Amino acid sequence: MKGDRVVGEIPTVIKAEHIGKKYIIKHNRETTASSSNLASRLLKPFKRQPKEDFWALKDISFEIKQGERVGIIGKNGAGKSTLLKLLSRITEPTQGRIELLGRASAMLEVGTGFNPELTGRENVYLNGAILGMPKAEIDAKFDQIVAFSEIGKFIDTPVKHYSSGMYVRLAFSVASHLDPDILIIDEVLAVGDQKFRQKCMDRMNEIAESNKTILVVSHQMSVVRELCDRVILLQDGNILFDGDIEEGVQKYLDLNLNMQKDMPRFIVLSERIRSDGFSQRIQMLEFSVSKKNDMCFSNEEPLQADLKWKALEDVQNVYIRIIFTFQDNTTLGMACTTEPLSAKNNEEKTTALNIDLNCFASGIYSADIYLYTTVQTEIFTWRPDNYDVIDHAFSFEINHTGNNANNLEWHHQGWGHAVLPRIIISGEHCEKN
Repeated sequence: MKGDRVVGEIPTVIKAEHIGKKYIIKHNRETTASSSNLASRLLKPFKRQPKEDFWALKDISFEIKQGERVGIIGKNGAGKSTLLKLLSRITEPTQGRIELLGRASAMLEVGTGFNPELTGRENVYLNGAILGMPKAEIDAKFDQIVAFSEIGKFIDTPVKHYSSGMYVRLAFSVASHLDPDILIIDEVLAVGDQKFRQKCMDRMNEIAESNKTILVVSHQMSVVRELCDRVILLQDGNILFDGDIEEGVQKYLDLNLNMQKDMPRFIVLSERIRSDGFSQRIQMLEFSVSKKNDMCFSNEEPLQADLKWKALEDVQNVYIRIIFTFQDNTTLGMACTTEPLSAKNNEEKTTALNIDLNCFASGIYSADIYLYTTVQTEIFTWRPDNYDVIDHAFSFEINHTGNNANNLEWHHQGWGHAVLPRIIISGEHCEKN
């Protein structure tokens, strides 16, 4: 159990002192082909683009002891993934210093750490070599890694042909089996089925019980509560809270709830910061709700909205996927379009959406929007290829109607976030005495 570890003179394995990370964002104001812009470019061909300094992390300091399980939480753009990249030595801080004691193994977002042209087997040995492990030590761990990942015969297939689930399974298996002193995980449970997610949880608990240190980023507070004994809450690149799990999670949920109460009907999506890990071939421009003056719905009315988007190249067989999340960041589920969309390069289109809200319980929800296509691989018939992704694109509130007493205090009773179909009594009979 987490509370059973002996407290004594425990060494510090991670020490961050006044670290900051700055990125330089270039702005191109001349986006149209007007004659004035053309003349300006001809007269001043070497004119510098406007630049802006963006501090993803700002003068943060903390220490983590050996054996601690620390959850890093915060909304998108808070600086969580940047912090893990600094701790993993993928990038260096702009200011400040970081000290690590022991071997650190990291699994960050899909696409980091593996060479897509190499096979799964070759990537296992590459990652072990990066950690400074001799080949004999990797040999001894290899069968465990393959068995845990459930990759099987595909271990000798280039990972560029893997599905996202296979990629994550192998990446987590490598990171967690190469005997790390510090395990750094970024949203490991975001991909994969429930069975494998539980395997990951069991494995991380096993590592923690061997007095190793775990840092995990997750938007799922159930994962943070189960795995961690301390939480660091980031907001706008600063540490907002560092300490007790329950207190930190509650501050995060309160922060989320306050943000979600501001629920505009019209949203400019083109200005949103995108996640990494996909090649943007479409740009979502605007999201607007029609036939409503607010974002509060009964469960008996649909959410009708227009999604305006622009193709950055010729695209075909494009679909829309929306993932719905409750205010505590529990994922409710996913809905997809069935009719494919297409557009020519630079063509703008508006797609009308009609979303059935009948299964939503009362509460506040946010939605992630994906525009994607499907591609064939050598292993599977298809896998999604994202063209544009916006997390927390819009929020809305559900207030149940009717006189059904089961709707009252729904979430306080812990009955979940989805209203399932009614149970139909198909018949009855009496037992004879």
